[in-house]
Amino acid sequence: MLRFTYQITMEEVRREKATEILLALLSKPRGVRELREAIGGSPNTIGLRIIELERAGLIKEEESKSWPYKKLLTLTEKGRKIAEMLRLETTLVGKRKKLSERELKEKGKWLLSLLHVMGGSLESAVRLQKLLFLLKKEGGIATPYTHLPFHHGPFCGEIYGDLMDLENAGWVSSVRELAEPLLVSLTEDGKKVAKEVFESQPDEVKSALLSLRKFGQMPLKKLLDYVYTKYPQDSRMLGA
Repeated sequence: MLRFTYQITMEEVRREKATEILLALLSKPRGVRELREAIGGSPNTIGLRIIELERAGLIKEEESKSWPYKKLLTLTEKGRKIAEMLRLETTLVGKRKKLSERELKEKGKWLLSLLHVMGGSLESAVRLQKLLFLLKKEGGIATPYTHLPFHHGPFCGEIYGDLMDLENAGWVSSVRELAEPLLVSLTEDGKKVAKEVFESQPDEVKSALLSLRKFGQMPLKKLLDYVYTKYPQDSRMLGA
């Protein structure tokens, strides 16, 4: 995966109209007026987001190569990667309904409990995916997540959806690069909720979660090698 020094936080990517601008420019370069017509919204808001995205190096302005010559907004290489990740995320996760606090605790209990036993944070969304996969495979715990073979082995899009819900609730924060979480952490409020949720889990679930600590401390490459070797059918791309 390409690496860039600029890191994108969830707040920056999710600001009003920022995601819509990136996805609209993913289909084709557009002038400012055409962009406004495509995504709607306040001209002031769109103008501000354009400035922010340009400063972040995600979009740039260039002149069209054919008549009538005019200025067009287009994605940079970094911006295209982020837009593609956002499109994939949208496809996998779908539209999220607003949950009550009780519903959110129930739905997010696996992520919250896992982050709690890992000391409050986890490096890489890939590791997060693999740990929840191993909770089911090696811990014998039935979770609501169905992992399918994907680019980095067993993958479940619903995990990203639940992560987004927890972020929106202010219980989790993520540092992202190319829209993919690089570091997922519990907020101060999230730590209290996660402790409460973990302590409410059955003893066998607590034990299985605690057993994952060795994988949480393992170098990512070693963890991936372990999963790919032990569970090749779950790690192979469909049709491969």
